[in-house]
Amino acid sequence: MTFDTWLLYFFAVLLIAIAPGTMAVLSMSHGIHYGKSRSLATALGSVTSALILMAASAAGLGALLSATEYGFTILKYCGAAYLIFLGIKLLLTKASAKGLDLQHIKGKGSPKQMFKQAFLVGISNPKDLLFFGALFPQFIDITAPQGPQLATLAITWAIVDFSFVMLYASMANVLAPTLKTSNKLHWFDRTSGGVFITLAAILVTREG
Repeated sequence: MTFDTWLLYFFAVLLIAIAPGTMAVLSMSHGIHYGKSRSLATALGSVTSALILMAASAAGLGALLSATEYGFTILKYCGAAYLIFLGIKLLLTKASAKGLDLQHIKGKGSPKQMFKQAFLVGISNPKDLLFFGALFPQFIDITAPQGPQLATLAITWAIVDFSFVMLYASMANVLAPTLKTSNKLHWFDRTSGGVFITLAAILVTREG
């Protein structure tokens, strides 16, 4: 994996992490109710679930590569098509009057409870498994050892994920009111959709 490839991956992950999803809502909820320090458990739960899903995606990738000579090419184009599908879906979403809901917190806010809540939110979303399976092949150099490349992708994602969970938790009192209106969330959806489509287009047209 070249530095340029990693930089493109980092930029994509950064933009994806900015868009507030379920984990961002949970992070802000924990930040508001329990504070920044205890939200470390939330970040660790999010990262742990993501690493497990990434490992499962990598295992599926390895199985496909060993099963067919053209498995990588097939997976790369299928993954790009999935990213484009996600992008179009986000671009076509309509603004909701609902906005963010930070009132669903349960429990006393022990680190164990917060870790469990974040882990279950992350691991219970099968779409993330498909997403990692679609994203990883776009950045892997098939001619180089795959283990170090997958480790680099996973560690990069984990650092960005941890950082943004803590950012949302630390700035919850500022971010929550700002994102409470549906038009702001709709803007994030459109931005994310554009990122997915642009990313897929760039990666498919790149050589190597």
